Amino acid sequence: MIRPATTSEAAAVAAMYQALTKEMASLAPQVLRPLSVPDPALFRDYSQDPASAVLVATEAAQLQGFALVVTAETGVEPEAVPHRFAYVAALYVAPAARHAGLGRQLMAAVAAWQQAQRLDFIQLDVLGANQAARQFYASLGYATENLTLRKRP
Repeated sequence: MIRPATTSEAAAVAAMYQALTKEMASLAPQVLRPLSVPDPALFRDYSQDPASAVLVATEAAQLQGFALVVTAETGVEPEAVPHRFAYVAALYVAPAARHAGLGRQLMAAVAAWQQAQRLDFIQLDVLGANQAARQFYASLGYATENLTLRKRP
């Protein structure tokens, strides 16, 4: 079942976010490090803000994953076309629950939220080394529009 998170689930979502940062840091250790202490207040704040949503996937009353989506805007620079869009700041499915369709269900809930908010599109970032995530999002129709390039000394 996919639904908005309750404030009482903030600690569990924060713990999952901590696990996500550990996975991301293993893929990009020069850029990211694991979150040492989860911050439940962050997810409580997001779940109470109408410009954002914390969506959770549960099965048998157990939290299996979450998506954090926030409203963002382009158009700060004069040459940018202004848009209001849904930015997926985080998506995580517990390893034991992967390959059961929960990621797809969470992203469908993100799309429903984006449409309800009348936002122009959904945007997200994926680590270049995260092949599984890149394939997952490509299977949902997401395509690369921008690349970040970095040169190390």
